[in-house]
Amino acid sequence: MAETWLITGGAGNLACQLTFQLKQPVRRLVLFDIAPHPVAPVAAGCVYERGDIRHVDTLAQMFEQYEPAVVIHFASLLSGKSELDRPLSWQVNMDGAFQLFELSVRHGVQQFFFPSSVASFGPPLQNPVPEDFPQWPVGLYGVAKACVERLGMYYHARHGLDFRCIRVPIVVSAWAHVGAASSYASLAFIESARQGRFTFRVRPETQPALIYAADLIRAVTDLTEVSAAQLTRRSYNVQALSPTCQQLADAVQLRFPDADVQFDPDPKVTELIDSWPVTFEDSSARRDWGWTPRFGLDAMADHFADTLTNL
Repeated sequence: MAETWLITGGAGNLACQLTFQLKQPVRRLVLFDIAPHPVAPVAAGCVYERGDIRHVDTLAQMFEQYEPAVVIHFASLLSGKSELDRPLSWQVNMDGAFQLFELSVRHGVQQFFFPSSVASFGPPLQNPVPEDFPQWPVGLYGVAKACVERLGMYYHARHGLDFRCIRVPIVVSAWAHVGAASSYASLAFIESARQGRFTFRVRPETQPALIYAADLIRAVTDLTEVSAAQLTRRSYNVQALSPTCQQLADAVQLRFPDADVQFDPDPKVTELIDSWPVTFEDSSARRDWGWTPRFGLDAMADHFADTLTNL
């Protein structure tokens, strides 16, 4: 019988791309999301279930029907919307995660993967940020990410749940969510390609850690598939690249020379993103499960530009 992997936030950017890496004959991938349909293509054979993560009965039905062996928890309300609707953010990002942990323990889930974020940190920061650096986020989205990390460690230590986590840098992807403050790195390419213009709402010197979606999908796959005996931590940093926004703008301009690329910093957006890590110390990920990035700025820009041209 095929092993079931339940992916919450299954309609989203990263979940859709992840299906192509995780899909195997011995696995059934069940995507769960409130959206009517996925935002991007998914691997053949995936099951799509529509529902609201805030509804405990709906989640319980998913577990009873599919008895997942692995839960990958992508569902979240992103940074911008979290600040606009704090009660909804708490219900989705905190209450939803808690119910998933409870159901996972109750149903004997073997592994629970959670993507934390650069937003779980806040200033002042060291550079690079150590693996066990204190997390004092300045946004509610980041607060939830840090809290769910701690919940995962609690469920691992007290209830034996195999919790695994990556603190994800800003992701550059063709299907980035426009509601996230971090989407500027993706939209710089997307809007330059499709509309011929883009305005950065951050400073040219702004320099948070980035990761190309292809690298992140590989990191998630590798961490979820490695033997638990090889892991020395529950939450891992990963470092990929950290160009300034000016360097990012130059890379966009080189691939789309007719585009009008400008800077008009928004103080609130700039303050938030400038509070995030520039680089991470990630020696444990490299040692424990062989993490190493494949895409630097030029390789990412070339691949992304080709992808957008062919979409």
